Amino acid sequence: MTTTSGTAALHLALAALGIKKGDEVIVPSFTMIATVFAVVYTGATPVLVDCEGDTGNVNTRNIEKKISKKTKAIIPVHIYGHPCDMDPIMAIAKWKKILVVEDAAEAHGALYKNKKIGSIGDVGCFSFYANKIITSGEGGMVVT
Repeated sequence: MTTTSGTAALHLALAALGIKKGDEVIVPSFTMIATVFAVVYTGATPVLVDCEGDTGNVNTRNIEKKISKKTKAIIPVHIYGHPCDMDPIMAIAKWKKILVVEDAAEAHGALYKNKKIGSIGDVGCFSFYANKIITSGEGGMVVT
């Protein structure tokens, strides 16, 4: 589904998955503020997790420490086209029965173990803003 922006794509994905007030969503501490805004727009609370120094991506070892009974989703953000380490993220999500919404705004065409970024989690979200790899000046997309 196309949207007006990457932010709208993330917001729509979270809303469609039933994320609402009182829920918590795991978000990396190093990301575009739009990722956090999308969580806030649903009424949920973003829970920040530290990132790796070498990639800027979420540090998967820190995710589990931040999960509570209110945690309903994780948003891994693939920074600068560099894929997050998705295997441990998906394992934690499966074990804890929480959803994964990939923020692939900067990772069009990137691969993680021969899988396209944006196709690994429950939902993938892309941005077509002017500074992205594929651009239309503005716009976004949600894929399932």
